[in-house]
Amino acid sequence: MIRQSNCVVAPVSSGSVALVGLVVLLASSVPFVPTGEVVSGAAALTQSVPWLLVVLAVVVAASVAGDSVMLLGVRALARLARRRPTSPTSLTSLTGGEPAGVPGLRGRVDAWLRRLGGTVRDNAFTSVVTGRLVPGGRAPVIVALALERYPLHRFVGADLVACTAWASVYVALGALGGRVSGHPLVGTAVAVAAAVALGAGLQVVGAQRRAHARRDAGVTAPGGTRSPVR
Repeated sequence: MIRQSNCVVAPVSSGSVALVGLVVLLASSVPFVPTGEVVSGAAALTQSVPWLLVVLAVVVAASVAGDSVMLLGVRALARLARRRPTSPTSLTSLTGGEPAGVPGLRGRVDAWLRRLGGTVRDNAFTSVVTGRLVPGGRAPVIVALALERYPLHRFVGADLVACTAWASVYVALGALGGRVSGHPLVGTAVAVAAAVALGAGLQVVGAQRRAHARRDAGVTAPGGTRSPVR
């Protein structure tokens, strides 16, 4: 046990690092579960540089493994859907057929989805890195690549870079919070708050960029009409 500022704090151990890795692995296997706060909190409790590197390595490995599980899971679900003739194979199939008064909309939406998936595939490395760093962007990118049957080994290569960058940011936030505060528990709170603020800031920046892109180029709807910019 480590005594600081009249408060007893448990040092980071191999068991606690393994627990953080397990949390990151499980959270990365499903969509839209944030884990940056967990990583920053663990880093804030770390007392030495070697343990920081261990936390970083475990988090990177767990996040890559979780993302790969998600990719393979979506691919398996898509394969099962294609084997069932009556099952929905696209978003428009969920309606049970063509909407009344809009002939051919299903085919146009399917073509639009294929173009969208092709765009993500053609820019896979950038999409994977950006999707990992921007909150809420990871799952759509992985789903799109899975539906496009993107090779797993190429995805893992891009995801390794993405997860290393992502983990480095949140580990650095946690380590800085712990050092600045001079107290592990206060450092954990500071690190978690900084991680939340970083995620919120990235969301705002992403929303503004998407809004500017829609104003500059417009958004073409599946039916060939120009979507209104809000």
